[in-house]
Amino acid sequence: MEFRGKDLDSVSEHGYILNNYKTHKFDDQHILVTTDHSDWEVLDEQEYKLLRLRKVHRDKKLFERLEKKGVILTEENVNDVVRKYRRSKEFLFRGPTLHIITPTMRCNARCVYCHSRAKHVSEENVDMDRETAKKIVNFILKAPSDSHIIEFQGGDCLLNFDITEFLIDYARERANEAGKEIQFSIVTNLTMMNEDIIRSLKRRNIRGIATSLDGPKEIHDKNRFYVGGGGTYDETVHWIKRMNNELEDHFNLNALSTITKHSLGKGREIVDEYRKLGFNSVWLRPLNNLGFANDVWDEIGYSNERFFEFWKTTLDYIIELNRKGEEFTELMSVIFAKKVFNVGDPNMVDIMAPCGAGIGQLLYKYNGDIHTCDEGKIDEEFKLGNVFESEYEDLFDNETLVSMVDISSRESYVCNNCAWKSFCGVCPVTTYKQQGSIVSKLSMDVKTQIYRRIIEDIFRRIIFEEDEKKVLKGWTQDDKVFG
Repeated sequence: MEFRGKDLDSVSEHGYILNNYKTHKFDDQHILVTTDHSDWEVLDEQEYKLLRLRKVHRDKKLFERLEKKGVILTEENVNDVVRKYRRSKEFLFRGPTLHIITPTMRCNARCVYCHSRAKHVSEENVDMDRETAKKIVNFILKAPSDSHIIEFQGGDCLLNFDITEFLIDYARERANEAGKEIQFSIVTNLTMMNEDIIRSLKRRNIRGIATSLDGPKEIHDKNRFYVGGGGTYDETVHWIKRMNNELEDHFNLNALSTITKHSLGKGREIVDEYRKLGFNSVWLRPLNNLGFANDVWDEIGYSNERFFEFWKTTLDYIIELNRKGEEFTELMSVIFAKKVFNVGDPNMVDIMAPCGAGIGQLLYKYNGDIHTCDEGKIDEEFKLGNVFESEYEDLFDNETLVSMVDISSRESYVCNNCAWKSFCGVCPVTTYKQQGSIVSKLSMDVKTQIYRRIIEDIFRRIIFEEDEKKVLKGWTQDDKVFG
């Protein structure tokens, strides 16, 4: 790559041009400069003045630092910067790799915040059949990627476990024929687990199991209860203990904690519950104002500020545990720390630009309908087609998907001036539900406001607290894949 045109004179005179950069001022001695390829540097006031006035060449050490990070572009570094930016956008060219299948929309629980609006356990005509299952698998394997993850959700997929088993067997057979790698993950509330299912999963070598644990019994049972009443904590914890102790050689069990108003002020208790049950991480997931949660938001919701303060104080406690030698992580922080330290791609489709809906993830309903993503599965607005009617290529001509990619690319004027642009993301589905349009008014966008606060806090810890920087950087060595 060569510099051409109007930039040539300035390059030949001083050896560089300025890359597009954004700034965030912590104080006069700590001015953060970030780039679109996710590199960053911290400058003092005098250094920032030289950058702003295009006089970096007057300070040799500053020149070398900014050249290394790509804040300035030279003949020596420009190809490296291009490679870094291309690596950050690789997901745009490999097609969807996460495929979420809902074998049923039925569930035996009625969680207060369920964004799927799961159907009653006795509901009819919401279970997948074998013909649809085959069509979905065949459709998935048309995607260009050589590696796929199939995640079974619901409802609760254990309520139609015969079809879940069939999907696993058929997908594995077809993937082998196509020379493609395939992995599976089961998402379940665990209350329908039994020994027959355990044996089936072991026989099929399904290691990835994901569940929800919102904290101690008094928190969990306020959020997650059976259709007929009564909390799900006891049964869920029974199987968590079994999998984390007796079956730990067979299953890799993960859990997340959805934070409601009942969780606020109870961060330590939630973390300690996870520690007690043998987990070495917790995902403090902010509540989505979707599905059932939208109906009762005044009862379970909170402001962005209240969630951020909850997350921040809970992270303080987790980092203190690490200082004392205990390995325990908070997975939201891991995602952003990986982005900040530029350590691989955390593969979190909600925090990509563009977002991963449709291009990194697809969701297939029990009847073969194809939706952009997990969050978009209950809305016709985010339906892209049906496996009985659509060709793979049809999805990417869909106006909804094209618009979502465009809007979530964050190439808007507002985002272009934000220091957090290359580390952040937007979710067009949640934006649509909150604001009536996928075109976000960012001041009203709940997820974006939360992400911005978290990113700023992660940077603050890295810049000002050396021991916290060490802890967070250590977390980036985790090879966990996020969906």
